[in-house]
Amino acid sequence: MKRKFLFALLCLFLSFPLIVPAAEINCLKCHKKLTKGRSVHPALAMGCPICHSALDAKTVPHRKSSAIAHGLSAEQPGLCYGCHDKAVFTRKNAHPAISAGCTSCHNPHSSKSARMLVSAPPALCYTCHDKAGFSRKTAHAPVASGTCLACHVPHSSDEMALLAKKPADVCFQCHRDVTHGQHTPAMAVREVLDPARPGKPLYCGSCHDPHGSDSPLMFRFDVKKTKELCLHCHKM
Repeated sequence: MKRKFLFALLCLFLSFPLIVPAAEINCLKCHKKLTKGRSVHPALAMGCPICHSALDAKTVPHRKSSAIAHGLSAEQPGLCYGCHDKAVFTRKNAHPAISAGCTSCHNPHSSKSARMLVSAPPALCYTCHDKAGFSRKTAHAPVASGTCLACHVPHSSDEMALLAKKPADVCFQCHRDVTHGQHTPAMAVREVLDPARPGKPLYCGSCHDPHGSDSPLMFRFDVKKTKELCLHCHKM
């Protein structure tokens, strides 16, 4: 009699669907490739629901309980600000790519590139920035080496053009010995506007293109001689 009762109890138990708490589901059994790469998002270690809270992992395909793509907990970049300091991305001048969503530049899970980038700079930058502007006859050394971040910050800056420092200070961090003639560190502190480029400060980039030029001295305005360059401001 006891044996029949235990058997009936077992059959009753097996007649109900097996319910597994979402926290115990190992998503990597199916999504293992998401952890493969040189850099892996630390959020993966916190569990997939930290970002995909609107996905029901017990169903295949997974059901969504919200209209947000991929069952994300919030839209980008708001979701990312849950862990990443918003202040870093909301300074005076913000990279337009941020409004397109962080995943326009970063893979949200893992990547073969550093910092989970979709591809390594400068190739990544050229998906938005016309490569022709960086492929002139004479290229600035940081451009030639693909180190855009030697001068620019990728998210936001209080300086023009997402520069890491004040314009002249960026130049002087490499060109420390250029202090003769028209070249002087005083440009780093003088608040003078560029007469040829309204709204921009007068600094090294007023005469030299910071990315590249067809001139050996990287002159702006496609001029070949110093006198021609001067005439852009000093009319005769």
